[in-house]
Amino acid sequence: MHFLGRFDTTNAAGPRFAYPGSGISATFTGTGISISLTDQGANQFDVSIDGAPPKLLKTSGSQTPSLASGLAPGTHTVLLVRRTEAFQGIVQFKGFTVTGGALIPTPFPFKRVIEFIGDSITCGYGNVGAMPCSFSADTENANLAWGAVAARALDAMPVLVAYSGKGVYRNNGGSMTNLMPQVWLRTFADDASSTWDFSRITPDVVVVNLGTNDYSGGDPGAAFTTAYTAFLKQIRAKYPSANIVCTTGTMQDSAGYQARVAAAISAAQDAKVSALDLGLQNCSSEVCGCDYHPNTSTHAKMAATLVARLKTLQGW
Repeated sequence: MHFLGRFDTTNAAGPRFAYPGSGISATFTGTGISISLTDQGANQFDVSIDGAPPKLLKTSGSQTPSLASGLAPGTHTVLLVRRTEAFQGIVQFKGFTVTGGALIPTPFPFKRVIEFIGDSITCGYGNVGAMPCSFSADTENANLAWGAVAARALDAMPVLVAYSGKGVYRNNGGSMTNLMPQVWLRTFADDASSTWDFSRITPDVVVVNLGTNDYSGGDPGAAFTTAYTAFLKQIRAKYPSANIVCTTGTMQDSAGYQARVAAAISAAQDAKVSALDLGLQNCSSEVCGCDYHPNTSTHAKMAATLVARLKTLQGW
């Protein structure tokens, strides 16, 4: 089995995870497979067998749902990806049960790793809904958000460290506690004691998409640039070799936003930090997702823009 994203593997009862886009992959021989999970909240997953289009799995409490049955005898793959974000609750994986066969060892399924640090946009908030609508687990799919889509196109494991409403200097609504620079240090976003071990995953590239919430109450001024610069230095301290791409868009159209991100990059004095504009959506001329968030079509455009940049930047 391979655990994709941030997992706590210290619990004897099974690995636990909470960030959106986290996944589990395995290869097995047999005709069916089921999974044992304990969900502290109510989460949703995409389940794909042998690379087929994913099917939806909803979980809550302890359960052992079948993921596939009646398969032709032989070798198969299963991929389970969390669609919902951290506040929906921590999930504990307790194992697979294979019908008529067994799990078989395989190499790690990705060539590279990209970490995405973001807010609701990166979580896929409302991306499978259509305005007018408000947030619900049914309208969010991190597996179809721009980061996950771009990573798949580049044969990379996406590590999503994202949470709706978070900012660098201040959160949506004005709170200045539990900001993304603090959340980023955690295995579980809502548990300040769950310190992430950064030696476990070393990304080739770190992609940041933050600032929309900082600007939701108006231009925060130079304090945003200062906070953003400090966060870039914090990221660099953990990942000395990674390229860091600071993206802007797609919900914030303030020219000051882009200028302040550019100023933060300059202040960081780091040749491996760059900016990328993902474009601006227009909800008056195109269909947007819930609460004015990008829909899957816009996410696909964002992903394509990032893929083009990373192919040039990394030689991929």
